Amino acid sequence: MEDLTYLRTAIAEAQDAEANGEVPVGAVVVHENRIIGRGQNRVLRDSDPTAHAEIVALREAGRALDNYRLEDCTLYATLEPCAMCAGAILQARIARLVYAAPDPKAGACGSVLSVLNHPQLNHKLDLFAGLLAEECGALLTNFFRRRRLEKSSARILGTEALTQESPMTTRKPKKKWSAKVATDSTHPDEGLFKKSASAIAKALATKKVSPKGPASGMRMLNFYINRAGKNLSSERHAELEKAKTLLSKIIEDQKSKTPSTAKKSSPKKTPAKAAKKAPAKKSARKWPSEETVHARSPRRKSRHRYRFRLRHW
Repeated sequence: MEDLTYLRTAIAEAQDAEANGEVPVGAVVVHENRIIGRGQNRVLRDSDPTAHAEIVALREAGRALDNYRLEDCTLYATLEPCAMCAGAILQARIARLVYAAPDPKAGACGSVLSVLNHPQLNHKLDLFAGLLAEECGALLTNFFRRRRLEKSSARILGTEALTQESPMTTRKPKKKWSAKVATDSTHPDEGLFKKSASAIAKALATKKVSPKGPASGMRMLNFYINRAGKNLSSERHAELEKAKTLLSKIIEDQKSKTPSTAKKSSPKKTPAKAAKKAPAKKSARKWPSEETVHARSPRRKSRHRYRFRLRHW
């Protein structure tokens, strides 16, 4: 029962932190059935990354006992201590730790790390977890859910305010229907695709709308049908398909009127290519005459004379 009472006091500290815009975490230090230290998250208010609820409570308890060793003291926390707070608990020689909700992201008492009761550390303490875990976990869950909603609503309100202040700057220019031709006449007039099929086909076949011919107009029409998609009614979709058939007939008529071009003749060979030299035939090896053999050094004269006579025998 005493643990529940002291943990309720820690929950009250967490609620006070939430009222001040901090993450709702609270802690108290008890010595001889007396609270000697209270703490709550003060990270934002003090601009101090070490101002966690456990650290604040340990500092106040150390000042109360006038000693940094908090032996025979019990620490009650609404959330599993992190690695920093677990190290401070070991340095303070806390005899007993009771916490409520586990921290699956940064808990250092078994959830993520196991700093306390490590076999290579000389200090050991009694550890009790899970007391009022659902209540403290719901307190944190509701806090972060409310914060996310506030951020999303602020973002939506900010975008709406920007659109109301400067409506001209946020207006996007109209996209052209044909992205391949970069001229102002390549997009059809507004409301063209709401007309009849014959009017659409005639307009897309003109050079004013399709400078590259009816084929580019067919691409525009296909692009409009694919982009409109399910927003088109069945009647309008049928009318556009009819326009496609009419435009394809116009394309076939133009192809039949144009004379068939003769096949491209193979390019003539340039004189430089035509006048390629044929590979020269290997000439037969000319053996030296007897006179040239005699004109060589006297040491080789007799040997060359002998070879010369053998070849011409």
